Amino acid sequence: MEYIQLTLDDYLKSKTEIRENLGGIVKSFVRIGWQLTRIDRSKAYEMDGYKNIAEFAKAEYDMNPTGVSRFMSVYETYSLDGDTPELKEQYKDFNFSQLTEMLQLEEKDRGIFRPETKREDIREFKAFARENENNPEELLNWKDAKTPEEKLKATILEFFREKEGLLNIIFSSEAYRSGDIRELAELVNPSGGTSYRKGTVFLMLYGPEDQIMVKIFGEEPWKITWEEFFSVMQAIFGEAAAGSRTYENFFGTEDKEDKEDKQEDPAATGAQAPDKEGGPEEEKPDQEAGVREGQIPGQDNIMNHPEYMPGIAPAQKTEEQKYNEEQSRIDRETKMKLEEMEDEEIMEHLPSDEGPKTHQIRMPSKYYDDVEAGIMSFWFTKGDFRVGETLNMMEFSEGRHTGRVIKAEITYILDDYTGLEEGFAIMAIRILDTM
Repeated sequence: MEYIQLTLDDYLKSKTEIRENLGGIVKSFVRIGWQLTRIDRSKAYEMDGYKNIAEFAKAEYDMNPTGVSRFMSVYETYSLDGDTPELKEQYKDFNFSQLTEMLQLEEKDRGIFRPETKREDIREFKAFARENENNPEELLNWKDAKTPEEKLKATILEFFREKEGLLNIIFSSEAYRSGDIRELAELVNPSGGTSYRKGTVFLMLYGPEDQIMVKIFGEEPWKITWEEFFSVMQAIFGEAAAGSRTYENFFGTEDKEDKEDKQEDPAATGAQAPDKEGGPEEEKPDQEAGVREGQIPGQDNIMNHPEYMPGIAPAQKTEEQKYNEEQSRIDRETKMKLEEMEDEEIMEHLPSDEGPKTHQIRMPSKYYDDVEAGIMSFWFTKGDFRVGETLNMMEFSEGRHTGRVIKAEITYILDDYTGLEEGFAIMAIRILDTM
């Protein structure tokens, strides 16, 4: 860690800037992290008699150690080199919550995500990476596919298998008949940002004007266009295309358990449509064969092959469909605004201008004695808590309050540990009184 020298005047200015930025605009998080890092590296907090940066931030701004660590880590990870509160260009439009979620990712994998990506999708990727790290056999077993193209193909097949109605909507749509890639992308991904993972493959699907990010565990991420995506889809399902019955024609109509037992592994056979034992009847719709086996994704797409389109009447959009499409666009914009507002709310409430709150907690009777005796010096729950606040831990037995209450102070909060669900925290507590 680079050492920084701060004069007393510099130190006082840094302290003032932190206070001014706390509760300010969302982008102030990088300046807060910058000033905390400068104070930490210079050990300027010793001028006020503090032992470390966490003690300094707690006393000066009522910030908990976890929050201090996040501000500093975000600044150190995403800022330009040197003593400057400037984010790198590729991260300027991300919010604090997204950058915090990506801290544990490698730099190459952070490139998968965009400013419009939801935090849930970043967390989904982290779960994908964690599961594959803990299951090395999956690297060899996922669909027995050897090349990235084969793995991608197997993943797209599973994507449409799990979205049963979507395949029929696509193959019976005007967009499919005309080869309108933008409209097809809207059908597949109306929210404008969706993740999907299967085995060792993770897909991050963006809007029609953007691309799709593909990550195979252990390899560099790469991009494919929507044209390439639909070219692979056509290669898989083209020969079974039957308009609004394409799903049934390809996968069969048995119950899901029967299909899993009967259907041959599509990736092992190049993702060809199953024979009639696997579900579809022997007769196919009157059409030419789809994109041929062995073609490389990206060299062919639906727009270039109108002869591959099923000979069905185009499905005209109803007013309801038009409304739903417009609503999807509005929903995308609303989600982004809500996430921005959420970050503003976080920033505005970091320092507590009010007195410490008291929370009412229902505690099962079996824990009361251990907590009272100090044997159990922690509590696990969901909610908005801060260090220094108090808990009234009310004992409940068989759904009724027994009358006994433990008053405790929160001394530490652990809310970002791997495995903890969002909103949950483990709190260290100190007994103040019993009633």
